[in-house]
Amino acid sequence: MTAIARKRIYNFLIVPFAIIFSGVIRAVIVHMFVAPFDFATSGVTGIGVMIEHVSGFSAGWTTIILNAPLLVLSFIFIGKRFTVISGISIALSAVGMILMDAYSEYVPTYASTNANPIFAAVAAGVLGGVGFAMMIRVGGSTGGSDIIAMLIQKKFQATNISWFVYGVDAVIIFSSIFVYKSDGALSFMTPVMMALTEEFSHAMIGDLILTGFKTALKFEIITNQPEELSAELIEKLDRSVTCSTVTGMYSHNEKSLLICVIRKRQLGDFNKILKKYPDTFAYVIDAREVFGEGFDR
Repeated sequence: MTAIARKRIYNFLIVPFAIIFSGVIRAVIVHMFVAPFDFATSGVTGIGVMIEHVSGFSAGWTTIILNAPLLVLSFIFIGKRFTVISGISIALSAVGMILMDAYSEYVPTYASTNANPIFAAVAAGVLGGVGFAMMIRVGGSTGGSDIIAMLIQKKFQATNISWFVYGVDAVIIFSSIFVYKSDGALSFMTPVMMALTEEFSHAMIGDLILTGFKTALKFEIITNQPEELSAELIEKLDRSVTCSTVTGMYSHNEKSLLICVIRKRQLGDFNKILKKYPDTFAYVIDAREVFGEGFDR
């Protein structure tokens, strides 16, 4: 298959599927798992869910109202493609929430199964993580705090905005204490614990999809036997090795530094090889993304 054909498939099949899936699944999450169990997710959706719980005003309309100005800013400062992809997904999720609220008697919820509420939080997080990762993969976002974060990053490129996003999400989650009333000494924490469970599941699944399938281990090895060790690594693990000369600043002796990237499943075999060289010093680094021969087509 040519590069042009692959690009067409990506643009006309993969991108639309990701947009539709992400938008629809967020509406399903809110209707089936979040709203019936009285807890709120983070971001704009969480705000919408809490407003709907208090006033009955659909979370779908809140999603549209709060995301509209963010999309305008996104169009101006981030880019047309990102805004269009994100906007369509946000619109689909908002319309889905509105329709499910209007025809709720025809749409079942997870609460009707009398299952443990914690499973609802986990399911919401897993499905939300899948939708989030798919949108990031195709160059969009799920809206809300994601767009705010990108706008800040665009303006202040050296700024680490992760803590800002976490802070905003934390405020939204913990404010649910005052929205969902409950009896008991510590029962007021139930909505928060449910939300944190959902957020943890969301982050884990999203991270796994975005980087987990291309992770590897990078070893840096200082040794006096570079030829022998490299030969074993190449022969038994089928992994290439890069070698450079380094100087120890304590002894001022020259040694060799070997760099080798392996699959995680090869760790056991790698350790067996290293044990044959007791004078070798090695440490491992988690490689989050690996591209190139032997790892990616």
